[in-house]
Amino acid sequence: MQTNNEDVPLAETTDAPQKRDLGTELARSRTLLAMDRTLLAWVRTSLSLIAFGFTLAKFVHDLISTGHVHGMDVHYPRHLGVLLMVLGIGGLLGGAAEHYFAVKRLKKDFEISAWSTSLTVATVVAVIAIFLMVNLLSDLNLTVR
Repeated sequence: MQTNNEDVPLAETTDAPQKRDLGTELARSRTLLAMDRTLLAWVRTSLSLIAFGFTLAKFVHDLISTGHVHGMDVHYPRHLGVLLMVLGIGGLLGGAAEHYFAVKRLKKDFEISAWSTSLTVATVVAVIAIFLMVNLLSDLNLTVR
């Protein structure tokens, strides 16, 4: 067998594909899955805030305006509901941004996509929630006047 000038067989110095360390691959997979779980927890929490805010703003507003609940300002549930919706949307966008930038940092060392199914779900939920809040505000503004 021929050797190079460092007494290493030439077969070992060729540009053969490097074997990936199984431990590193598993650690990368666990990290990506943990980041997805964290984002989905943000989606779940934000969706709860958005749904509760919408319910409070719409349902309680309707109860007050029809006279079923007395002694409460008509604007109070609307303001509180919109505040909860804004908090939910902010948490959702913050969690999505945190996930995106964390994956982008990992992308420097590994070939992975910055977009995942959970990030797509978070983006779609955020867009729907924003449209829902705008629709709610316009609907409540028309009924208050």
